[in-house]
Amino acid sequence: MAAPVDLTAAPLRRRGAGLLWRTSGTVLAFMPVAMAIAHRSSPLVLGVAAFLALAAVAAERGWAGLRADLLTGLRTPLGRSALTFLAWSVISLLWSEFRGVSLAALLEFWFPVAGALLLSVTLPSRLPRWGVWVLAAALALACAAILLELQTGLALRRTLGMRSHSFIFNRPVLTILVGLVPVLVALRGQGPLGWAAGAVLTALALATAEQSESGAAIFGVAAAGATALGALLAPRLVVRIAGAAVIAALAIAPLAGPIVDRLIPPAVHERLSDSHSRDRIDIWTSFGAAILHRPWLGAGFGTSPHMGESVVAGEVAPERRALLAVGHPHNAAVQIWTELGAVGAVLGAIVILSSLRSLSRFPRRDLAPMLGLMAGVEAVSLVGHGAWQGWWPAAIGAAVVWFRFAQNARKPGDPLRAADSADLRPSHLAEPPQTRPEPMP
Repeated sequence: MAAPVDLTAAPLRRRGAGLLWRTSGTVLAFMPVAMAIAHRSSPLVLGVAAFLALAAVAAERGWAGLRADLLTGLRTPLGRSALTFLAWSVISLLWSEFRGVSLAALLEFWFPVAGALLLSVTLPSRLPRWGVWVLAAALALACAAILLELQTGLALRRTLGMRSHSFIFNRPVLTILVGLVPVLVALRGQGPLGWAAGAVLTALALATAEQSESGAAIFGVAAAGATALGALLAPRLVVRIAGAAVIAALAIAPLAGPIVDRLIPPAVHERLSDSHSRDRIDIWTSFGAAILHRPWLGAGFGTSPHMGESVVAGEVAPERRALLAVGHPHNAAVQIWTELGAVGAVLGAIVILSSLRSLSRFPRRDLAPMLGLMAGVEAVSLVGHGAWQGWWPAAIGAAVVWFRFAQNARKPGDPLRAADSADLRPSHLAEPPQTRPEPMP
């Protein structure tokens, strides 16, 4: 005799999955708030959101579809180039002097990347359109919290016995600015109220960046704004310029210190003294000297924090050794050369150029903000923190997820909504797309 069928199980699973999807999206949306409280927390936030998404997939019994979507993404030129870069990073452990450090750096960087990939192929099409307002509210709350802390001299943190140095807000500010771009894209599809909210949120985020100590944030905003405007006016030209800039930045990285030193006059260094521009050039020069002693393979993934203790340091001229102990080169291109050599630099360039090629297929109204964000990220990475710090790929990964959500959140009357929604839905849920996004002019 056949077992009775429980007719209530499927609706319960669907409701449970829906709750998990909404919870995952809400957790991800509050990443800026979490960063304003704990400035390295974005990988944890991304991990919790990814775990909830996996639970939702399990409730939907969609493992086959998830596997297909992940494989589809990894088989693209961008996916293959990223996997190749990952493979080279792992191989570099063979000659790393600090394998434990290298392994920890690998996990810190690539786990957020994997979580972002999972969320990007599952979450955007499952969230309700009001999710954009949750993200906007979270960004506004994070800005308000940071501004309040800075205006009160971090009195609350001192009272609670927490770290009370104002520079700890540099990472949260960058997280806010990265998240701002996709939320503006989503808000522009919400009518006049969305445009007004976007304007207020932009002003609030820029005020927060201006009040912070992050010179990298201001540099990133300038690069993002100029690139987005250029992409609206001449998208093909800006894509080519962006590709050439990536190649140039990686090509000159071993000599970045001396080259930039010649280009920047002393008067500019005086105006940028709070941003430590002179110190950065000296650091790049020291790491450039280390690169020349390991030009092809590098010293191993993630070894920059211990470069001052390495065998390479003993081969560098004495006047250049001290700054090898600063922790990292403050330039992602220099760090890639230092740790992964010329091979890693070529593979890194292929990853970024593949990203540009992928973006170039979008219509200009979507290409402009995406390319702007990419330019801002690149600008920050060339003057800021260590390349593999987990909070940074987590923040960027969250922005990618929200960009895909913005595509789905457009109003039904938007002529691009149907095409974008069909393209970005997971393959096991989507109907065959009837239209393609308009070609880039």
